[in-house]
Amino acid sequence: MSLEDFAARFRPGIRAKLDWNALAEACANVRVETFAGDEAKQRLAALFTVWYADSTGADSSWNAPDSLPLRVGAADRTLHSWPDSRSRTVTALTRAFSASPEPVSLTVPAYRVGWGRHVLLDGNHRAVAAHQADVDVHLTVCSLVAPVCESILPDLRHHVAPSP
Repeated sequence: MSLEDFAARFRPGIRAKLDWNALAEACANVRVETFAGDEAKQRLAALFTVWYADSTGADSSWNAPDSLPLRVGAADRTLHSWPDSRSRTVTALTRAFSASPEPVSLTVPAYRVGWGRHVLLDGNHRAVAAHQADVDVHLTVCSLVAPVCESILPDLRHHVAPSP
């Protein structure tokens, strides 16, 4: 998948402050990986959301000084402090996924921040709901491969390797 194809498919749903021009200048490419069975569940749980927790375990914003990114598998630890709209959406999706006899098929855009490490750019609610529903998942991750730099995406400040 080319960057142009990625943008055509996912850009309308991505609300993160992704600098598309910087991605193009960095010659970003896209890697598509598909997983099923237990591996899909493990990969899903390991994805980073664009949701954050503060040092008390409450929901926080990406730019709060002590905020830490949450993985899909740990996102519910801030459930008690989620905004109502997030809670309602995740609850409704979890119920729908649990009621379906078919595996949940998720195709999500992400940003690769290291070997096997990805930040979701869209689909956070669906991913967390599928994980909470504990159902079979077919997961396709379309990940941008580019420098891990907060000038491309501010959320990446949480994933930049420390300088030596």
